[in-house]
Amino acid sequence: MRDINGIAVRDTLDELVEPDTTAVLVIDLQNDFCHPDGHFGRHGRDLSQAAEALPRMIGFVARAQALGIPVVFVQQSTLPDNASDSPAWLRFKTRDGKSPDYATPGTWGRELVAGLAPGPNDLMIEKFRPDAFIGTGLQARLRERGIETVVVLGTTTEGCVESTVRSASYRDFYVVVVADGLCSCNRTLHDGSMRFYQARYPLATAAEVLASWERARAASETAQSTT
Repeated sequence: MRDINGIAVRDTLDELVEPDTTAVLVIDLQNDFCHPDGHFGRHGRDLSQAAEALPRMIGFVARAQALGIPVVFVQQSTLPDNASDSPAWLRFKTRDGKSPDYATPGTWGRELVAGLAPGPNDLMIEKFRPDAFIGTGLQARLRERGIETVVVLGTTTEGCVESTVRSASYRDFYVVVVADGLCSCNRTLHDGSMRFYQARYPLATAAEVLASWERARAASETAQSTT
């Protein structure tokens, strides 16, 4: 811990992602945004980065679940007949030529990508804007579990991920961004967001975060066996 004006502050990666006070936020890993047959794919978006990163993200989530780290699956949604969309939001959603009717509840496009499945320790959060904290109750759900740190991965790097990273930080959560657990349809915008994260938030690879949790769990088991 680092002492700042008499206040103990988590500083190292091991301190930041201590298993009992950390949750994983999985942002929008849904068919409409990641699968070639989904909404983005049908509108000609470049999904090559998603194809490269998805296996790593899926593996990371599975291992986090096995280690007992709570996972929050955040799903973007659009209510039927655009009931969740204001005129301003419809303009934003269609700014780049795609239609606004993605991730509708009950459709395949809204579902999590293959390989992701909530476990008994996990949460599902539905959102209607990029920021996972707006109108969702996510902050209260994390606080009631004693969560201090969120480890964030998902899509898109410069959109829903960055919005959620900023919002979590402003709500006084520690934030760790999984550097190789992000994807975007626009590599230039992805790279810009990565520079932003590097300037403001701890970045760690999926392997580094998992190694920290493995060490913590091993140390806990050793301590329990000697008592």
